[in-house]
Amino acid sequence: MLGDYAYIVDTAWRIAQGEVMYRDFGLPHSPLTFHVQATLIKVFGFSYGVTAWYCTVVNVGYVLLTYGLVRVLVPGWSGVALCVPLVWLAPHSIYPHPFYDPDACWLVLLNLNLLHWVATRRVGAVVAFLGGVTTVLPALAKQNVGYPYVALVVVAVVWWGWLRGRWVGAGAGSRGEGKGESKAEGTAELDVVGLRWFGAGVVVGVVGAAVWLGLTCGLGNYWRWVFASASRRLADLTFILETYGNYESWVLGGLMVLGWWLWQRKGEGARPFWVATASATLLLGPFVVVSAITWLCGRFFVGFDYPLLSLWVPVMILTLVVGLWQLPAVLSASQPVRTMLPWIAVILTFFSFLSQGHTGSSYGIWALFVLMMAYAMPLPGKCWQLLMCWTFATTLTLAAIPYVYRNIRLRYIDRRGKTLQTVTSGSFRGFTVHVPHLSNFFELLDFVTKYIPESEPVVCVPQEDPFYVMTGRRNPLPMVIFDRTATPLSPEEIVEEAERRQVKWVIVKRVLQFGGLAGETKGLPEVFSEKYSRVARLKGYDILYRSAPAQVDSP
Repeated sequence: MLGDYAYIVDTAWRIAQGEVMYRDFGLPHSPLTFHVQATLIKVFGFSYGVTAWYCTVVNVGYVLLTYGLVRVLVPGWSGVALCVPLVWLAPHSIYPHPFYDPDACWLVLLNLNLLHWVATRRVGAVVAFLGGVTTVLPALAKQNVGYPYVALVVVAVVWWGWLRGRWVGAGAGSRGEGKGESKAEGTAELDVVGLRWFGAGVVVGVVGAAVWLGLTCGLGNYWRWVFASASRRLADLTFILETYGNYESWVLGGLMVLGWWLWQRKGEGARPFWVATASATLLLGPFVVVSAITWLCGRFFVGFDYPLLSLWVPVMILTLVVGLWQLPAVLSASQPVRTMLPWIAVILTFFSFLSQGHTGSSYGIWALFVLMMAYAMPLPGKCWQLLMCWTFATTLTLAAIPYVYRNIRLRYIDRRGKTLQTVTSGSFRGFTVHVPHLSNFFELLDFVTKYIPESEPVVCVPQEDPFYVMTGRRNPLPMVIFDRTATPLSPEEIVEEAERRQVKWVIVKRVLQFGGLAGETKGLPEVFSEKYSRVARLKGYDILYRSAPAQVDSP
């Protein structure tokens, strides 16, 4: 997707050239993803090959970090089975662009692994403290997921580090002083001192992030863009009801809860075979059905919400019920991460869906889906558990392969071209889209090289291509892309700003890969056309020009 990729790398290019987010230009997102890409550009130069390597490293780390947490919930090969679908459902397998959704989830997984390590192993104070500092990183990657996560970690650390011992008694298992050996999982002992150092790191990390933002862009600017402006994209009640109000999802969730409840009723020796079979069928039946629908009727369902995505809400319901059922017992337990996982998974999934619902936001957080299922899988009987975990892995994988192979996540873009175009040389080598968008873009680059001097500023509408990073030019306007969230200015105000900054050249893209941008930029091409004259018409673009007089207040 050219537009989403350009959104990241052109923003990163601005940062690499010394511009400061929220101060010099607006962007309704947390800064970390863009700063990471800016650093890669500074170190390696711009190259899509660097992007490919970055996405590969994140994907591998994503799966391994998920496995580390799954092993907190289930043992051995059961944990391997639950992570198998992530080979296809890790974020960059679905959507291989650097984006804030997978970055935020990756950092959540990293921090939870560090928290579990601190809580269950004897580590030094400095290591525990530094682990706590990383808690703020998800918030700097994506605000609607990261800030709730920081709040949840603070609650957990305060409870297990300070309050739990007083609540359940002094014998609750504080082993912070003195002993150096590792603690085995499942014991009643907890490294309270390590958790307290971790909590101190959380505080310092939050304060440090606030100081950094205040000294660079200003906290007022940060609040304006990351919260006030971005809130316009949050879901309203109607959208929430569309995501969670589907009665089929609640029926499936209820059946899965019933299956889990039946399994808990009796010990393995006293459980009749038909009860075990019935409970396993109810718990995993939705996965079998979705897998069958995907392969038998897949072509029919591609035009609708893909069957795989219909599993999100039932699994959230199951996890919420299981978490509430076990909450009284686990609050006094000595494994904070094990206790936190269902709540973190459900709550962060809810906040992630606030922006685009499960059809648009789930691609970056499938690790949370796996963790929710892992929490429901610690069932009595190792053989049954292993069988159910591998059944889950097989059915979910069968549903995931066509989801990735058919690029269902990219249904919103123009794929009418019968063939694909791939860049075969240069810094953009390897990028592939359906015709004719790449050939149109490179025709534009040739025109710009021949006819527009590098010293003259250029504005691209709607900024769907990675124009600035590819040409090495600077964006003259204080916005990156023209949509209702990224810029609060009207078309008339944008044109006035372009005139104030002596913009002579405007490139208007006619053949859009993402047709939705036409609605976002409604009126803008027309307003530019009133004051600029068309001097060239390419296959996909109109080139507008106006000689701008010098102005006193120009930057």
